[in-house]
Amino acid sequence: MESHGLTGKGHILALPHLWAPAIILAAGLVVTGVTAQALENQSRSLAEEIYHRQHNTLVARLSGYDEFPVTASDGAAPDQAVQDPAAVGLWLATVLRNSVPETLNLRIDTLERHTKIPLFQTRHTENPDRSRSLRSEIAIGDHRWLVTTLPDTRFLEQPARQSFRLVWLAGLAMTVLAVVIVTLLCLRIRRWRNRYRDADRSCEEYRQHLNSMQVEKSILRQALNDSEQRSRDLVELSGATICELDEQAITGYVSPQVAGLLQKAPADLAGQPFEQLVDPLYRDNFHRALQAARQERQIQRIDLRLLSAENLQVPVTLRVLALQDTLHGFSGYRLSLHHNGRAS
Repeated sequence: MESHGLTGKGHILALPHLWAPAIILAAGLVVTGVTAQALENQSRSLAEEIYHRQHNTLVARLSGYDEFPVTASDGAAPDQAVQDPAAVGLWLATVLRNSVPETLNLRIDTLERHTKIPLFQTRHTENPDRSRSLRSEIAIGDHRWLVTTLPDTRFLEQPARQSFRLVWLAGLAMTVLAVVIVTLLCLRIRRWRNRYRDADRSCEEYRQHLNSMQVEKSILRQALNDSEQRSRDLVELSGATICELDEQAITGYVSPQVAGLLQKAPADLAGQPFEQLVDPLYRDNFHRALQAARQERQIQRIDLRLLSAENLQVPVTLRVLALQDTLHGFSGYRLSLHHNGRAS
């Protein structure tokens, strides 16, 4: 019987090679996109955190001085030295030597006077992100300065973009690999289902054929039983004794009428040479009749005498038919014995 999961309403569920790879592809793209976005945001946050720490480190380095350590020279007063931008710039360059990262620009301005000229400035990047600039006010002694840092755009965006691309590349590779594997497995499942369906259909056909053969066998058996019963009835009605001999004239089947003819049970005669029942004077004629039946393939008739259980002579008319098997050829004889009441 054909499976309901392969046809009818279940045909969509029976074709996983169509929907299973599509579901895996969609799920892989969604998961990859969400993961890539999350890692991109995390990478950007980490870059901004590093940038904030760099800025705070520079501010802390300058805030560690309680007063401006500049001494007067060439007859100048200390206050005049503090106001000298060149001296301040030289001092800041000395303090911040090798401290400014290569990923940001630094600018230090004084808040004591209005001027656009910074006290100290470094330009390590040509593409600063002005939207993420950080400013901190510090005081050294009586002097107040403004520290401004500008991060490099690539420093903040490049790690995020790299993370985004790497996650998408890995996600797509894994998704495609999973889709290919699932597609191959689903195709194999489909192939095995088709084989199972064909085998199931063949099994059903064989079962129906077997049922038909069993019905035919029952009919033939019944016909054979009827034929055997008809033959037994005809034999009983005819009063003849039927015997079957093999190629060596050994007695096989003997009908029950032999008990009335020779006073011997059929079981006593089975497996015995039939010529032992023939009077010795008629045995040569008996053998010639068998030989003629085999050669001419016609029924041969002969009158002879058989020996009964009490060793009495019983006159009978014997008819012999040689049996021919289509597969093995000659297979024995069939005899018919009629009591004729006279000697031959």
